[in-house]
Amino acid sequence: MRKVVRIIFKRRVLLALLLIIQFLIFGYIINQSVTQSIFWETFFTLLSISVALHVIWTKGKEAYKISWILQVLIFPVYGTLFYLMFNRQTQTRQFQRKLEEIMETQLPLKMKEEETLEEGKEAYPNHSRLMHYLDYAGNYPVYNDTDVDYYPIGEAFYEAMLEEMNKAKNYIFFEFFIVAEGIMWNSMLKIMEEKVKEGVEVRVMYDDIGSFFKLSKDMQKKLEEKGIQCRVYNPFHPIITSAQNNRDHRKILSIDGKVAFTGGVNIADEYINELERFGHWKDNGIKLSGKGAWGLTLIFLELWHAIADDQYLEDTQVLQPTFEEPSKKINGLVQPFGDSPTDTKNFGEHVLVKLIHSAREYVYIYTPYLILDENLETALILAAESGIDVRIITPKQWDKYLVHVTTRSYYNELVDAGIKVYEYTPGFMHAKTMLIDGKAAVVGTINFDYRSLYLHFENAVVLYGNDALKEIKKDMEDTIEISEEMTQKELSYSLPVRIVKSILRLFAPLM
Repeated sequence: MRKVVRIIFKRRVLLALLLIIQFLIFGYIINQSVTQSIFWETFFTLLSISVALHVIWTKGKEAYKISWILQVLIFPVYGTLFYLMFNRQTQTRQFQRKLEEIMETQLPLKMKEEETLEEGKEAYPNHSRLMHYLDYAGNYPVYNDTDVDYYPIGEAFYEAMLEEMNKAKNYIFFEFFIVAEGIMWNSMLKIMEEKVKEGVEVRVMYDDIGSFFKLSKDMQKKLEEKGIQCRVYNPFHPIITSAQNNRDHRKILSIDGKVAFTGGVNIADEYINELERFGHWKDNGIKLSGKGAWGLTLIFLELWHAIADDQYLEDTQVLQPTFEEPSKKINGLVQPFGDSPTDTKNFGEHVLVKLIHSAREYVYIYTPYLILDENLETALILAAESGIDVRIITPKQWDKYLVHVTTRSYYNELVDAGIKVYEYTPGFMHAKTMLIDGKAAVVGTINFDYRSLYLHFENAVVLYGNDALKEIKKDMEDTIEISEEMTQKELSYSLPVRIVKSILRLFAPLM
């Protein structure tokens, strides 16, 4: 009981409760006004119709728009208020302009080599259009001279991060969606503290909602007192606002701009199976050593400078590393890229779709959530019906029940099309990876769901022809061996369950 009371009276819990109370009071006042006044009833009816028309006219995903329209028209008061409060982002234009200004300033520092792009397009013709698209539409260059190490489990990824952090000479840049106090965070923080004493610059950035109940409210102050620079993306406030929708879901660790990590792993003990949640936690990640690491570092610096007023050009120039000629022939190319919810380019979705369409033999996918929009679902089904071996591995044990049920609602039509769907039997699958023909892959933070593809800041790396692709394939094949294949027998549901799944599909884009 004492433990429960302590949890309840934590400042962050009280802030969350305050927000819920605001919702209840606000909803009660509005509801009373509507039921007792023809004026307010008419006002909200017209407002809901106006919002529905606005959704129709606004550029965006049709499924996303349909979900909002249904909500607004079925629940004129609450649906309309929910849309106005949580979908209309009041600061995205200003924030996007700042991001664009930063990215424009970074262009001369991206080590963009036209020769490398052309050589890559010639060496990997099936993926030449994707290389070109990311390079020209997103200014995300293709890099050579980059070693890629693949880590099939969070424990190995964590040990590699600790090893490289200990080698830092100039700086450590750290950006993760979730940071939780425990073995993992404490060991990394200890190294950061030691490195600061050695004169190494350390910058830490994390998402406030992602780490909301996992870090103390004054963590930023504590880090700064230790000499660690810290920025918290989109801090939570106990006031009803539209500013909380977009989150920083990225995961980047850069050491001196020469070595960088990314993948699905957050900084919490369940990711390295020191804490059991939802069975065995399966995750993965990669390390880039060489020019490609600078590409990930620039993605970190974009958001770092966007959430504060800095002299970003001078800062980035000082941080840019120099690279010696590699002592050995390094196979393959890498193309790190970021995705932002504030721009008009859905780089995450576009990369996934273009890779699926490029497949000639097989497509293997790791994803914790499978809430597909029409483009991705069509691409996967078209690939399978064209003779491509499509396999998708999702979790057997879920972390979010409604999301898991919605994920399963897609299984029938995928299996009908010839796609093999597996659920990771030992526990929770959190990796985000897609492998194409053993010749290309994308590894990073992007889930196959609407929130990841359209509402979060994300990052990933496209790998072309790297030796690590063999390791990714072996890991996926080994994982399939211990996973359960979903057949039509397992997917035979009762009528009530099918109805519930259909309803959830209608609102899937809002999850």
